Amino acid sequence: MKIYLKDLFNIADEKCYPVNIVSYEVQDNVFLRRLENVTGEIVFYYDAADELRVSYHIEGDMVCPCAISLEDVYVPFDLSDDDKVIHDPQEEGFLLDGDRQIEDILLYIVMPEVPIKVVKTEKIEYSRGDGWSFVSEEDYEASRKDEIDPRLQKLKEYRFEEDD
Repeated sequence: MKIYLKDLFNIADEKCYPVNIVSYEVQDNVFLRRLENVTGEIVFYYDAADELRVSYHIEGDMVCPCAISLEDVYVPFDLSDDDKVIHDPQEEGFLLDGDRQIEDILLYIVMPEVPIKVVKTEKIEYSRGDGWSFVSEEDYEASRKDEIDPRLQKLKEYRFEEDD
């Protein structure tokens, strides 16, 4: 669905755009792969001061890559807000310039809420290779527990002489 800016000027009451997206692939973003099962609505209206405003309530799932295994992690979201519509990126508010797809507006709403780091809750299978492997921090600390500090290694070789 396309939202035309010219259709929003001088609307009598309000203009409601329903959002019902099963899956939307996000391009060129390392923190967000896609949006799934997104439902809600975006409503444009004029307030008492004759300013164009937007109100939205959107919920669904963000699919983000796991920071360790790069597997898909589903992050639920539920966003609601009411904001002034602006046409200049230098101002504060909900930027709307030109004709936009509903998916573009949805990304504009969701992007500030995307987590930078997500780790899946299930057991993580760490990668291994020829002579190397990833280990968890707990396993690494446990393996170093019995290791002697190399700076103190010479003290272990020191033999005390007994004076008679």
